[in-house]
Amino acid sequence: MAEPLITNRIKFNKEGVQSKFILHSKEVLNLTWSVFAHKLKVHPRTLAEWVREKFTMSEKAAKMISKLSRLKIPKDNIIINWDGHLKKISKSGGRAVMAKYGKVSTNEEYRKERWEKWWKNTGQYKKNPRGFQSLIKIKIPPKDNLLAEFVGIMLGDGGVNQFYITVTLSSVEKQYIIFVSKIINKLFNVVPMVYKHKDAKAVRIVINRKQMVDFCQEIGLVKGNKIKQQIDIPNWIKENQDFSKACIRGLIDTDGCFYNNSYIVNGKKYFYFKIAFISASKPLISSVAEILGDLGIKVIINKHYRDIRIVESQYVLKYIQEVSSNNQKHLKKIKKWKKSKNMLK
Repeated sequence: MAEPLITNRIKFNKEGVQSKFILHSKEVLNLTWSVFAHKLKVHPRTLAEWVREKFTMSEKAAKMISKLSRLKIPKDNIIINWDGHLKKISKSGGRAVMAKYGKVSTNEEYRKERWEKWWKNTGQYKKNPRGFQSLIKIKIPPKDNLLAEFVGIMLGDGGVNQFYITVTLSSVEKQYIIFVSKIINKLFNVVPMVYKHKDAKAVRIVINRKQMVDFCQEIGLVKGNKIKQQIDIPNWIKENQDFSKACIRGLIDTDGCFYNNSYIVNGKKYFYFKIAFISASKPLISSVAEILGDLGIKVIINKHYRDIRIVESQYVLKYIQEVSSNNQKHLKKIKKWKKSKNMLK
């Protein structure tokens, strides 16, 4: 089922082309996300990340989509030879490790075990006089709109591990990466580390604090696999409409998609601006739909409860007015839509 690790990628020269190609094909085929992913032999989460353009899609999947939907693959693209790319970065990475440590560990589990042991005994502590160690403390923020937005970000693209938390974003979202880093610093008085993936179009924001892990669990986030545990928006957020708006904003800014659909009727071209959110967590889908409904925003949910869409222009506009966005990638699309001929007046 899973896509091979090493496979050529297809990179489209314009932002939004990959997302539009996948979404348009899905509508033409009239498939659920899980069935669509199955036909492409990828995990539904991988397909969702392609839609949000967090990663470039595989050339093989693009050809399969084109074959199934009978839609042409958009032009102006380049093919990345992934085998050669991985060999190149692996060689340079191996040299760096050899230069630093004198060897390269081939046992990933052993390496991870050793790192966790180091972190537990040393890494989570700051330097102090000999014989004295104290845990690096974070600032504990109040429950407010900013914390609720952080929770939305974590529900979307975040992860809570044993000793650290992460937020994984597309490397092209430079302004949003800075925004998320500033939120974390303002909330917890911690400066996060930012790591760029060499083999993917992604950036990881990492906070190495055990107290941070504990706090995230206290406010309703889960440690480990979010889908297996069927994550949901915490009750303290759902009970407050302002908190709910902020949380939805963080969630859609990271895990949602703003896109255009165009149709030709009687020779005239029409553009429709839509918002989509995909998740394999039914409780999360249900909560998002309920919150948006309470705000007077009509949504469409597919029968398998994996896909929410705002498709009517009046409700897209209401979402923008009520919830808005802090992600420049989305804001640019919103601005462009507002300038279009079909903008609501």
